[in-house]
Amino acid sequence: MSQMGLEYNALRAGSERWSSLGELLEETARDFGSAPTAGLAPEVQGAARAFLSAWEGYAGESAAIVEGFSTALEEVAARTAATDSHTRGEMDALDSRLGPAR
Repeated sequence: MSQMGLEYNALRAGSERWSSLGELLEETARDFGSAPTAGLAPEVQGAARAFLSAWEGYAGESAAIVEGFSTALEEVAARTAATDSHTRGEMDALDSRLGPAR
């Protein structure tokens, strides 16, 4: 955990949840894209295909957006951890330059 209040595990858990949501949205987009309309009356098949196509697109776009959220959260967690680790190393090095413990 960062001393500045960022909890790495919480950020990573949030990233995983966003990623899971993205997978569900991708699956939904595929389902809409492959949904049959042949069982509908011929006069509504065109409208049904248009509806399914539009919602396939919305789900696909949403999947891309949430994947961006997931990636951003993971990057923040990784960068914060790396910065904290570097700072910890610098502080340890500073201690060694001060001479023997008093």
